[in-house]
Amino acid sequence: MRFKKTSKEIILLFLILVIGFLLRIYKIDMPLADHHSWRQADTAAVARNFIKDGFDFLNPRVDNMAPVSKEVVFNPKRLFYVEPPIYQTIVFVLYKFTGVNEIVARGVSIFFSLGAIVFLFLLVKKLTNSILALLSCLFMAVLPYSIYYSRVVMPESEMLFTSTAMLYFFYNWLEKDNLKNFSLAVFFAAWALVVKTFPFFLGLPMFYLLWRKYSFSIIKKKKVWLFLILALIPFVLWRFWIQRAPEGIPSFPWLFNLNEIRFRPAFFRWIFAERIGKLILGYWGLSFLSLGLAGKFAKKDGLFFHLWFLSFLIFISVFASGNVTHDYYQVAIIPILCFFLAKGAYFLLFELPKSFNRILSFGVFVVCFSFMMGFSWFEVNNFYFIQSGVDLAGEAVDRLTPKDALILTGDTADVTLLYNTNRHGWAGGYASYIPNEEKALNEAIERGAQFYVTTKVGELKSSGFGEFLYNEFKLMEESDQYALFDLRRGK
Repeated sequence: MRFKKTSKEIILLFLILVIGFLLRIYKIDMPLADHHSWRQADTAAVARNFIKDGFDFLNPRVDNMAPVSKEVVFNPKRLFYVEPPIYQTIVFVLYKFTGVNEIVARGVSIFFSLGAIVFLFLLVKKLTNSILALLSCLFMAVLPYSIYYSRVVMPESEMLFTSTAMLYFFYNWLEKDNLKNFSLAVFFAAWALVVKTFPFFLGLPMFYLLWRKYSFSIIKKKKVWLFLILALIPFVLWRFWIQRAPEGIPSFPWLFNLNEIRFRPAFFRWIFAERIGKLILGYWGLSFLSLGLAGKFAKKDGLFFHLWFLSFLIFISVFASGNVTHDYYQVAIIPILCFFLAKGAYFLLFELPKSFNRILSFGVFVVCFSFMMGFSWFEVNNFYFIQSGVDLAGEAVDRLTPKDALILTGDTADVTLLYNTNRHGWAGGYASYIPNEEKALNEAIERGAQFYVTTKVGELKSSGFGEFLYNEFKLMEESDQYALFDLRRGK
C-alpha cells in the first residue's frame, strides 16, 4: 500500500516538474536583452570569457572595463567579484560541447530551479504531508514570477537550489545524526553562503531546529560548531581573496538604506503591495497566503516554516533599498511563499469546517488561483520584452569590427549592449561614468576605445555630442535602431 502511495507521489511530482520545465522554456531562445539583462549580461559574460580568455575560477571577468565601484575609476582587467563563478563554471563546461549559447545558460538555471522544487517537496513532505508538499511544488512550478526568474542567466535559481537542499539535509542530520547527512548539509550550506546573502538569514529557522533538539546544550555540541566552521570557510576565503582587487568589487553599501527608505511608507508599498501583492501573487494569491500564515502549527514542523518566512522579512529589512530597487531580490521568498500558499489552499480544499460548502469552497479556490495566475502574468509578461535595437546593434558590431576590437557603448551604464556586441570595452552613455560628452569620448579613445555604438539614435541626432560624432568620425552603419561609428581617426 505504501509502495502505491509513494509511486503516485513520484508520478505527480514528475508531472509537476514536466509542467514547470515546459513553462520555463518559453522564449528560451530570445536575445539576452530582457528584464534585468544588465545583471544577466555580467553573469553570462563571465561564462563566455572563460571560453575566450581561458578558465580562471579565481578571477572571473566580464566584458566591461568601466568602473563597478564608486571608489575605483577603472577596471582594466574586467574583474567581477560578486559570488564565486560556480554557476558560470557549469555553463562553461557545457559551452565546451555546445558553443556559446544563452539557451544553455538558461537551461542550467532551469534545472537548478527544478532541483529546488524537488528539495522543497522532500522538506515539506518530511515535516507535514505529501499533499501539502505537492501543492507547494505546484505553486513554485507555475507562479509566473517564479517561472521567469527560474530561467534567467543569474545565480538566483542556484541560490534557491542550494538553500532548500541545505535546509533539507540539515534537518535530516539533526534527525538521524549520521555522517552522510552532516556532510551534505555542510556541502550545500557552504555552497549557498557563497552564492547569495539570503541563506545567512536562514540561520534563524536552522537555529530553531537546533534549539528544539538541544536547548541550552547547543554550545557544548562539537558537531554544531564544526558545521558552522566548515560552512563558513569558503565564504571567508572568497571574501579574503577578492579584497586584493577592489576594482572588481561592485559597490554595495547603497543596498542597505539608501535615502533612508527602510520602513518608510514607500518601502511597504513597493515590497508588500507592488512586488509581493501584485507582481508575485497577482492580488488574489493573498487569500491563500493569509490562510496559510494563520494556520495551526503542526507538532513536527512547529515554528520552522514561520521562522523561515520571518527570515525573509528580516532580509528585506536589512537590505531595504536593494529590495525596493530590484524585484529579483524577492526571489528568495519563493519556496516559503509557495509553502504558505499551499497551506492556505490545502485548508480551503481539505480542512474547512463542516459549516462551509465544499463545492463553493472549491469554486473559490479555482477563482482565486486563476485570477492570481492571470494578474501576475499580466505583470511578468512585460519581463520578456527585449530592449529595442540591442540585438541588432550587437550583430552589426560583431559583423563589422575585428574580433579584438574595443567598444564604447553610448546607451547607459547598462552592459546589455556591450554583451551583445561580443566584444570587450566600456559601457558608457547617459547616467554612466563615461557620459556622452566630447571630453569623455576623447578620454575613452586614449584608453583604447575603437568603435562607438548606441541604440539611442534619436537622442544622438538631437544633441551636440551627436553632431560632434557625425562630423569627426566615420559612420559605419546606421538604422532607426542603432548607429555605429569608427573612432580610429585616419582609418
